[in-house]
Amino acid sequence: MCGIAGIVRFDDKPIETAGLSAMLDHLRHRGPDGSGISEHDRCALVHTRLSIIDLLSGMQPMHLPQTDSCGPLHLVFNGEIYNHRYLRHLLEQRGHRFVSDHSDTEVLLFGYHEWGSELPKHVHGMFAFAIWDENDRRLFLVRDRMGKKPLYYRLDRSELVFASLIATIVRSDRSAGRLASSTIDQASLQTYLRLGYPFGRSMINGIEELPPAHWLMIDALGRTHLESYWQPPPRSLSTTSIGVADALNEVLHEAIISRLESDVPLGCFLSGGIDSSVIAAIAQKQLADGGSRLKTFSVSMPAAQYDESEHARVVAEHIGSEHVTLQTEPANAIDDLKQLMSITGEPTADSSILPTYWLCKATRQHVSVVLSGDGGDELFGGYDRYRALRLLNRYGWWLSKLPVRFLMDMNAKSIRRRLQRLIEAARCGTQPAVRYHHMIHLFTKPQLSELGLSCGDSCSGELVPPLDDWPADVDVVHAAMRWDQTHYLPFELLRKIDRASMAVALEVRCPLLDTQVCDLAGHLPTQVLMPGNRPKGLIRQVATRYLPASIVSRPKQGFAVPIGQWFRTTLKDQLAEHLAGGDLETLGIQSKAVTNLLDQHMTGRSDHTHRLFALLQLCIWIRWLKEDNR
Repeated sequence: MCGIAGIVRFDDKPIETAGLSAMLDHLRHRGPDGSGISEHDRCALVHTRLSIIDLLSGMQPMHLPQTDSCGPLHLVFNGEIYNHRYLRHLLEQRGHRFVSDHSDTEVLLFGYHEWGSELPKHVHGMFAFAIWDENDRRLFLVRDRMGKKPLYYRLDRSELVFASLIATIVRSDRSAGRLASSTIDQASLQTYLRLGYPFGRSMINGIEELPPAHWLMIDALGRTHLESYWQPPPRSLSTTSIGVADALNEVLHEAIISRLESDVPLGCFLSGGIDSSVIAAIAQKQLADGGSRLKTFSVSMPAAQYDESEHARVVAEHIGSEHVTLQTEPANAIDDLKQLMSITGEPTADSSILPTYWLCKATRQHVSVVLSGDGGDELFGGYDRYRALRLLNRYGWWLSKLPVRFLMDMNAKSIRRRLQRLIEAARCGTQPAVRYHHMIHLFTKPQLSELGLSCGDSCSGELVPPLDDWPADVDVVHAAMRWDQTHYLPFELLRKIDRASMAVALEVRCPLLDTQVCDLAGHLPTQVLMPGNRPKGLIRQVATRYLPASIVSRPKQGFAVPIGQWFRTTLKDQLAEHLAGGDLETLGIQSKAVTNLLDQHMTGRSDHTHRLFALLQLCIWIRWLKEDNR
């Protein structure tokens, strides 16, 4: 796991060393174990290393000398290739001679030599890498199937700059005296306010994210070719549930076993929820066969209604892992958000980035690699909104006629509040994409107007606009799950876990996002994934083989902190200072509307927790952007 960056010039001007040094310095938190810069005519590559596999011979940038048919090749790589031993064996049979003992980085170099742009189809893992072909003078950028590892780039007439993080590109531009790239992309700002995160276009003009499951080829003249190399499988219309639990159990075992390879200490996050508990149980069983114990980690939250540590303890005792319950200290929450912003360069409206960061920071004191349960909700139907969407599809007409004035409740998880949201979604119209957007929205169209912003023609007169790229599927639940897999998962959840973990140089591996697991889950109809409309019913069937009934049957709790309560108490003054500082006005957001939101939240008339956190993040982002451009 590492940080990567690079520059390719399309003219005869030299690459500025100041930009390379700035990128290297900014990426050191991702790779504290080593670093390197290599220059090759029009291309320069930057790398910082977190040593996990092949500690002695995996240094980067890595190079492959010229042969009669290829090269020289130069590579920087972030991630892990889980089938690297198989690929090494295959490439050796084809005549390639490796120098390292078991470096997955070297496998990528020889793999590109053998397969060229077909290489990504052979590779399973989490990865973002860049290969410069010195002879052909072209750069090959690749990102993994689900988007577990980030890769951003800025392309103009004179050069391409790429990096693991947006902030790294901004640092490079600043060092070269280019401030124009720090102007705001209004379309991405709108997406952020609508949903809580931008999509593939950064909120900084000109910086884009390479889409998951894509590669991008750039030649010496700046000409580009973008291509997808993988798509989630189509939903089966005939699959039965017979044998599916056994098949899932088998692919889960394979995914977890492949992710236990590490030359440094390894552990597993354990929340007490179904996903992490199944992964920990299988991992512990595998390690126990070799005479070892798995280290598991949970976090004790500062409020009882958010604390799952007791459930995690029950699981740990049941499976026999070596368990550690970590404590969190929310006193420095704002400072931590500022630190994360300086690292990432982009806001998120998801306040769970705080407990995720605290968990990663505490876990890093014990291990360098952990397994996690990310992806389970999106692949196996874990969100209540999936069931709600099915209810809307069946009973939307009469739900829209019910009154909501007696259902007001400040508790977002209460039955009354959930019924209110269901009725409101039913009133949005009949389009599933519009209804689903209402379930997951941050700011509605009227609220954006109150802020002084407009969502433009895309709203089409609806309370909220339809979601972009909504899948064409008659099964509305499957369509929602597929949309989450291609949008919410890579652009929000996986961004969050990468930023929070790599801020402290902790590698997080996600067995549920293994290619075989994704292919199996993506192929199954929702009645198999969610039998009886039960969230994650299929994976619960597997869980019964490893976990106590109390854990298998417990509902999803979520990983969160009482940030709304903190806004009214311990963080009250800091929140008010940021929101009243004038930073939001530079984005066109009216201060009076923000003051109204804050006042309604403080007096308990409305719960604006998520909206206030989103605006706080924007304030911190704008201040960082101004500071970084001095």
